[in-house]
Amino acid sequence: MAIGRLAAVTPTANTDTQLYQVPPASSGSVSICICNTNTSSSAVRLSIENSAAVGIASTNCIEYDAQIAPSSVLERGGIVLGSQQKLFCKASSSNVNFIVYGYEE
Repeated sequence: MAIGRLAAVTPTANTDTQLYQVPPASSGSVSICICNTNTSSSAVRLSIENSAAVGIASTNCIEYDAQIAPSSVLERGGIVLGSQQKLFCKASSSNVNFIVYGYEE
């Protein structure tokens, strides 16, 4: 069982990026912190996908082009994931950090 920081990425701008995947035969309860370290706003997307996914499907988004002001943070909690489900992220600019923390069991 893992507890604490589970994953972190700073994706290339406008690129669907796998942020985290729950291990087989496990579940996860996580929160996500998205930090915009740019001097301008950035639009972000966050989705929950099945194990076969290779990118973001708009029908699975829990954040879709949410605007984050410069030097600001967006936090999303209460995310429960099943075995091998994935979180994908995307930002309209570079220098946006996505951090997943919580626990797996």
